[in-house]
Amino acid sequence: MTNLIRQRLSRFLFALAASSFTHVPLQAQFQPSDNMNPMDHGPFVTSTMTHDPLVASSLFVNKGIAVKVGRDPQAVITFDTDLLRVASAWTGGFLHWYLERDGLENWPSPDGITHFETSKTPGWSLDGEFEDPRNWPYGPIPKEQAHYKGLYMHGEKVLFSYTVGKSQVLELPGFSQVEDRPVFTRTFTLSPTEETLSLRVLQVPENAEIERIPLADSRGYLRIRVGSSTRMLGIQGIFDSAAEWRIQNRHLVLDLPQIGEPLTFCLAIGPVLSGETSSYMQAYLEQAEDLPDLSEYTQPGPDLWETLQTEAVMGKDEGPFTVDELTLPADNPWKSFIRLMDVDFLSDGRAVVASLSGDVWLVEGIGEELGTLNWHRFATGLFQPGGVKVVDDQIYVTGRDQITRLHDLNEDGFADFYENFNNEIMAFTNFHAFTMNLETDSQGNFYFAKSTPWPPYLRRNGPPANAEITPHHGVLFRLSPDGERLETIATGLRNPNGLDIGPDGEMIYADNEGNWVPTSKVHRIKEGKFHGFIPAAHQSETPESFEPPMIWTPHYLDNSPAKPLFIRSTHWPKELQDDLLLASYGRASLSLILKEEVDGVWQGAHVNLPLVFKSGLERGRFHTDGHLYLAGMTSWQSIGEDWGSFHRVRYTGQPLALPVAVNTKAGGIELHFNQKLDPGIATSMDNFRLQKWTYPWTSQYGSRGKVYSVDNPGQTKPDAVQVASIRLSADGKVVFLEIPSLKPGAVNASLGTLEELPDMIETSLGWVMSISYQIATEDGTELTHMIHKTIHRVPTEGFAE
Repeated sequence: MTNLIRQRLSRFLFALAASSFTHVPLQAQFQPSDNMNPMDHGPFVTSTMTHDPLVASSLFVNKGIAVKVGRDPQAVITFDTDLLRVASAWTGGFLHWYLERDGLENWPSPDGITHFETSKTPGWSLDGEFEDPRNWPYGPIPKEQAHYKGLYMHGEKVLFSYTVGKSQVLELPGFSQVEDRPVFTRTFTLSPTEETLSLRVLQVPENAEIERIPLADSRGYLRIRVGSSTRMLGIQGIFDSAAEWRIQNRHLVLDLPQIGEPLTFCLAIGPVLSGETSSYMQAYLEQAEDLPDLSEYTQPGPDLWETLQTEAVMGKDEGPFTVDELTLPADNPWKSFIRLMDVDFLSDGRAVVASLSGDVWLVEGIGEELGTLNWHRFATGLFQPGGVKVVDDQIYVTGRDQITRLHDLNEDGFADFYENFNNEIMAFTNFHAFTMNLETDSQGNFYFAKSTPWPPYLRRNGPPANAEITPHHGVLFRLSPDGERLETIATGLRNPNGLDIGPDGEMIYADNEGNWVPTSKVHRIKEGKFHGFIPAAHQSETPESFEPPMIWTPHYLDNSPAKPLFIRSTHWPKELQDDLLLASYGRASLSLILKEEVDGVWQGAHVNLPLVFKSGLERGRFHTDGHLYLAGMTSWQSIGEDWGSFHRVRYTGQPLALPVAVNTKAGGIELHFNQKLDPGIATSMDNFRLQKWTYPWTSQYGSRGKVYSVDNPGQTKPDAVQVASIRLSADGKVVFLEIPSLKPGAVNASLGTLEELPDMIETSLGWVMSISYQIATEDGTELTHMIHKTIHRVPTEGFAE
């Protein structure tokens, strides 16, 4: 950014503070994109899926993996990882994404003709029944019944691995075109078990007639007939004892008695046809090759993606911080829609970045001087990745369906095994309930969060069935290092798009404005506590208060903050260590949060950094090189210019023309700098503008750009803050703004309840004080900033001159 742009920004901020309270609109949003449909997503895609996005009941799978099993014609089998069933199979096309919110607001639909389905109940049973044992119709069935372990990639083949009871199962979906008739195949290998296993194969009418026709060499087929309609189902494999077929609750069921030896068999499912035609199935079975050894597909196959190159752009060292651009391969052979959500690093320095569209990329070429970057598509088809974390050089990814641990078995830069590290999370029907973030603490525990549906409704207390609050909504999770124990440790989160854990284990997250959140905020997490969003309180009584946020961010300043992160790089200024940065998705900006603790409560000062980024920002991490790397994307409600971006922020070592602390004192505010100030300018009352306001706690969506008077409850405008005097410290680096009204206990007053605001709860949400100034250092460097200081506590100590 040039000095001219910085000067203009500074003047704008000062004018904004001096004027009446101004609403700063977002620039025009992108037109809805159709970037998801042209994209080559790879051999599979994981998603919630529906037949009709406008009808909630038409959703047919919550955690579905749609596998491409045929190309001419396109054929797809969808596997349900919660219920261990084939949910649907179709031909004609793959999936169709809708334009709303760039493919995010509505779930994709099969883009073809459905050939068979199963109902939303378990696909396997240990007792011959298929009752759903879950308390909620979301999340996996109990592990002792069946459990999804993951999938192997072998070229373009996808092999599922799971357990049913004590039996280990491998399943390979497939497809053949036989005499112009589509035949879907499911090939299984089951380990020995003393249990009787029952498999739901597909839906059939209750009055269907089943006829079994044996052929030679352990092959045969079923003729399933209803009236003049017939479906053929081929069977290939040697069973220890006769498998039994039956119809139960409108489903064809295969009962497998005790399995004494490993069992491999294949089911070939033909279409529904008119008449008795069965020759195609007989021909298929007679020509079918021997069943494969499915364990061969657990071995690495070929890498499907070529490495791409881009040229990075180094920023100019014109201030204390500069921005480098690690150029995305946006124009790529697969039309991959790159919208970066998170970043982490391997021990060799390569970056791992996750895209909301389902990809994980490896980025090579990171050094002090950036040049040519090598981008390799490492994994595809994930369910809206919202976080990535590298632990001991293993890559973990948060999706809406599970935490996936990605294995590169032959170390060729291509993920061969997508392990289900933990899939207890409920994948819900509402688009807004994203699963976000992935961080670890010093003990190796993982942390991530789930946001809430929009609009939110409590169960049995609202009309939209696709927006009810489940036990997993609006909470922070802790997952044990082995992935076996998932627990909720904090509640009342609305849209927690950003989480970080400090060196001492302190956790902090950002939340977006909405119902019960009057404006966006950054929160210190208190374990076991409630953080403000009433529908996600998960308690019988309505809370009367919540943990105070570290900062409130006015809507005009940041409509959608993302990750707050602790400054932990020794390459950055020592004065800022223990403070935080805040990435903004909405404003495509980076801010500084100067932390203060009073009586055990964190309260911060928010200062924008004059840096420019190509897209909204989502996540960031410090590399071992000491620099900050930021992953970002743009969609609705963001001013970013590009769909995605990858940036690096470097501290140049130039003078830090910023405040380094903003402290609350009895009777005033201290502004700390690391340079001596011009005493005449720094103590002039004309060079400062201060205002204060607060917010109500109500079910209304946000505060609609309004702020609420502290001095005149009910009025929607800020209060002028009277500064009695301005003093400069003996070392010339600290300005004290004397504010007689700022004294212990002054911030605890509430607005009461206002009739025009629905469901308002009377409680104090603290103050926000805007502090704008235009001063200079001793050497003439201009300092023009607009600080927003959130205050919950005022200490008893005053200014020490």
